[in-house]
Amino acid sequence: MSLTMIATSLCEKIKTKGIELGERTSHLPLSFRLGDNQWVVVFRFGVVATAGLNEREREDVFSELKPFMENPHAVQKSEDISIELGGGVDEVGSEQARIQALTREHVLVMADILAKSVMLERYESVMSEVFSETEPIAEKLMTGFHRKVSSSALKRTIGATLMAQQNMIGRVEVHEKPEVLWEHPELEKFYARLEDEYEIKERNDALEKKLRLINTTAETQLGLLHNSHSLRVEWYIVILIVFEILLTLYEMFLKPVH
Repeated sequence: MSLTMIATSLCEKIKTKGIELGERTSHLPLSFRLGDNQWVVVFRFGVVATAGLNEREREDVFSELKPFMENPHAVQKSEDISIELGGGVDEVGSEQARIQALTREHVLVMADILAKSVMLERYESVMSEVFSETEPIAEKLMTGFHRKVSSSALKRTIGATLMAQQNMIGRVEVHEKPEVLWEHPELEKFYARLEDEYEIKERNDALEKKLRLINTTAETQLGLLHNSHSLRVEWYIVILIVFEILLTLYEMFLKPVH
């Protein structure tokens, strides 16, 4: 038997309290069994994974979850894996998994990997845009401080990188393994093979390096901008002092006496 699991990034956050879609099988993440080999896993960071559902059934699930979504995405991103049921040993290939049965534990492990993968894709896309904005900043640093950069633009860049870091560490927890592995350590190898297949660690490390580079570039330019402003203010003060001295000298020695 063949079926597909699809993880879709729907929004920034999903409030899981009050969601009832079927037979609840776990609380963190929230998962439900809808029927034979039909599952839904809801992650608080805005990703929903479905297994064994057709397109219309998936859309029905998303409609039921709409009241619980915060800041829905205009463009949804998805990651999927083909699942073959049957065989004696769990195997992972190119975007494909072969397992004996679609158990709750297998669902949670695969959903965890797909959810992390789709969120990494989303952050990679966002950071690529931010990275393209910081390239001109780096060029200006190389050529000297002749062309000014807006401090508000730099602050937005820093804010975007900090927000991505906060979400990756605080919400998605890319480095953390799912809790189900504590209860079922026999699935560790299966999880590790999936993690390698979707290059979770490598993509996360590359993204973190890019985040640090963007943040360092923006902070450096912002620091130079502040120093430039401070230097300008100091020159204004010096000019005022010189003007005051000249005015005083004029009044003392050159101003006609009536």
